[in-house]
Amino acid sequence: MRILILIFLFQPISFLFGQKTTTDDNLVFWSSTRKLTTDDFGIKTKHGETNPSFAQFSVDYKVNGFDFMTKNFNKKVRNYLIKSASWIDTTTNVVIPLRYQQTLFDICEIYTRQFRMTLKENRKKIASGLQFIEGLNQKAMTDFSNRRVIYDRETNFGTIFDKQSQWELQVQKELNDLKEFANE
Repeated sequence: MRILILIFLFQPISFLFGQKTTTDDNLVFWSSTRKLTTDDFGIKTKHGETNPSFAQFSVDYKVNGFDFMTKNFNKKVRNYLIKSASWIDTTTNVVIPLRYQQTLFDICEIYTRQFRMTLKENRKKIASGLQFIEGLNQKAMTDFSNRRVIYDRETNFGTIFDKQSQWELQVQKELNDLKEFANE
């Protein structure tokens, strides 16, 4: 009986200390100083197999009931690219696809910052429940998706150079306007 008790006591302890805590190498977090590279795309394609590039962006959040006391949510909401779900054609010039995907990543960051800002403005609601946060996240992702369609149309997926440049300037201005909500 004592042996069983010892096993039950030490098993949770060994489980806790036996787990590895590592960062996920499959994610590329948005950064103002680090731009996307071909290495950030887990799938390499060839010309004509598919679109020149695709990046899977995601926004997640870690908010709990005590966060109503938090003064900012910049570290609690993350914007990242998932490497294993993203591809790029490496058999042709990668400059245009990388520039296009970086602009999309930057646009996603705008809506991530707006999400952080809205959380800050509504932090007292967190004390009464977390359900509204999922609605805020869905709104941010819907707004990002709608903006992406406009960007794709106006720049033909980043291939119209002058339109692409205009978008980059506009996106940078919006990021600067929301710099208080950056996760850096």
